[in-house]
Amino acid sequence: GITPSAYSQFASEPFLWPVAPLLGISSSFHDVEYQKRFGLSHNAIDIPTDQLTSVKAPLSGRVVEVHDGGMGYSYIQLAHRDNFSTVYGHIYQAKVQEGDVVHQGDIIALSGGALGTKGAGRLTTGPHLHFELLSNGEYIDPLEYLPKYEGLE
Repeated sequence: GITPSAYSQFASEPFLWPVAPLLGISSSFHDVEYQKRFGLSHNAIDIPTDQLTSVKAPLSGRVVEVHDGGMGYSYIQLAHRDNFSTVYGHIYQAKVQEGDVVHQGDIIALSGGALGTKGAGRLTTGPHLHFELLSNGEYIDPLEYLPKYEGLE
């Protein structure tokens, strides 16, 4: 595990967007429509972005898991300061390995999500990044921590 003080030197880092939300958010945190469509709680935000967009670490941290689902769902999980962790879903290609230390802004993956492509899985609606934020193991809305983005309400 990561000791709470391990990343204290980064405590003042504000979050960065892992990909720019140029097309807004296609599915919000705990989106009711998503729940109706897939029968699952959406513990994330979905950020539409072109296939193979560089995904950046929003905070410095350590790579906890890189799951290669082949043609199924692939994701990466990072652990950060203050018991935050983040998950990046529908990853086409990981650029990091488990145990790597990453700094804010480092490229950790290439995004995916186009149906029938590597890492997308069955429950995808097109190219996007599925982005989860957890605090002490509990899902929280990433929009409460990400900086305001021009054009996003």
